[in-house]
Amino acid sequence: MANLLHSGDLNTLKLGQTLLTRFRKIEGGFVQMELAEVKEGSRGLSAAFVFNQSDNRFSRNSARRAWQPATPSDVETALGVSVGDAEGWEMDDMGNEILTVNVLNPVASFEGQEFPLRVQIVETTEPTEWQRANVQTTAKRKGKDGEFILHNGEYIFTRSSIVFNEPVDVYLEADTAPVQKATIEKVDIATGEIVN
Repeated sequence: MANLLHSGDLNTLKLGQTLLTRFRKIEGGFVQMELAEVKEGSRGLSAAFVFNQSDNRFSRNSARRAWQPATPSDVETALGVSVGDAEGWEMDDMGNEILTVNVLNPVASFEGQEFPLRVQIVETTEPTEWQRANVQTTAKRKGKDGEFILHNGEYIFTRSSIVFNEPVDVYLEADTAPVQKATIEKVDIATGEIVN
């Protein structure tokens, strides 16, 4: 298995590459893995990164992410990555225990076969319960605090997942912005002039 710790960097990730960025400890003795992938149509180098590069919440590219809860022993078996307590966990700014691994193009082994980990994106207008309760932060926007992007007048939500096959991404077409129409009270038919 070729899963090498710290073999990749989110800032240099290229189209079609994936990066197992980190694990976070969650309830019940589980961990949650985070996988990032630069997808077709990603915007590449972003102004948001250039003007906020000293802030670690911004990345050089617009990699899409997916998360998967996992049992630590199964992570070690499938990925060959130890996520035990002695592995250098650190606290992040939100008080979460994080283990940064940055494995480029990770592969899971199962029953003698190897499966590359990929990010699959499916956009939908039907939110999960959690998305419905957090529309302000989960619905698709034009930029972090921009206007909501709608599809047929409804909010767009993303379901991202980690898959073992070629991802089948689904992107909804955004509504076009409504055209501002001038209010005209009267028009002189002979001249075409607007008469108020």
